Amino acid sequence: MSRTKHHPKAPAFTYRSGIGIAGTPITCDALGFPDDLIFLAHARALAPADVAFLASARAGRRQVVTTERTLRLLGAAGERLRSRALPAAFGRPFNLGAHRIEVVPSGYLPGAAALLCRSEKRQVLYAGAFCLEPLVDGLEPGEIRRAHALCVNATFAAPGLDLPPRRQALAEVRAFVEEALADNRTPVLLASPLASLVPVAFDLARAGLPLRAHAGVARALEELRSLCPTLPLVKRFSGRAARGEVLLWPPEARDAAALHRLDPLRLALVSGQAKSPEVLARMRLSHGFALTTLPNFKEILTLVEASGATEVALGPGPAEPLLACLGESGLFAYTLGPPRQMSLL
Repeated sequence: MSRTKHHPKAPAFTYRSGIGIAGTPITCDALGFPDDLIFLAHARALAPADVAFLASARAGRRQVVTTERTLRLLGAAGERLRSRALPAAFGRPFNLGAHRIEVVPSGYLPGAAALLCRSEKRQVLYAGAFCLEPLVDGLEPGEIRRAHALCVNATFAAPGLDLPPRRQALAEVRAFVEEALADNRTPVLLASPLASLVPVAFDLARAGLPLRAHAGVARALEELRSLCPTLPLVKRFSGRAARGEVLLWPPEARDAAALHRLDPLRLALVSGQAKSPEVLARMRLSHGFALTTLPNFKEILTLVEASGATEVALGPGPAEPLLACLGESGLFAYTLGPPRQMSLL
């Protein structure tokens, strides 16, 4: 754990097989321990195998707090999880021992939530993947609550990471698509179906551009459409793309044979990682658009200031410069993650 300076009180967040809230059995967005209460913030918080584990008899006495919309967005996996789920509604707090628990919208995905935990001594907010600028119709905007301690995802917290404004990035993606179509090429957008791809699909559909998607992407968008009826209907890819269609594709299937039988193509990565030349080179791409719904450096500082927190825990990411910045402001800040193994060489 890296931290700014000594703090007279024990930290509000701990790392014990996942980020936990001290003094409670709550573990956030991780499997935790057999007697834990697992807070599942959104539908992408855990890998599919971990969601399946939580729904199985091997999960012990774990119970899961999440929203109804997150369960629905998880599809069949969410249905299997219901037997141990405690669906929580926004704005309806409940008691957990000596603590008062409430889920509030985080703006990251439909049903995505932050967790507010109150006790007599302090108010703690696990914000996690918090988006200050929702780009999807029907998505609950994130609510910033006052808290003594705050935990937020720091994946894109590097101050030098020059991410463009999200609406500018969307406009750049649309221009790339229109240029590819004008050159009689099929534009292929490589993006996660429950992250950057969602606002892109909305934007392209508003521009009147027909969409077709890889089966896995189409399935995820269909589940999302049940929660956001304004999401456009996306046809499934069945081996060919009609002229004028935009193809939506998962990055991990970039080398699929079915995709490359469609030549001529023009491919681009849509992700917060698209700013990295190394990532583009590894994927053999010449185009990338940096679009993410996770908070950047400035947005994390805005979130900290709006919450009034004097203690800030940072999840995975390049957090050292942010730690220094928070420390200079007089805040107690630290990182959370698996223990680092000491090198013997």
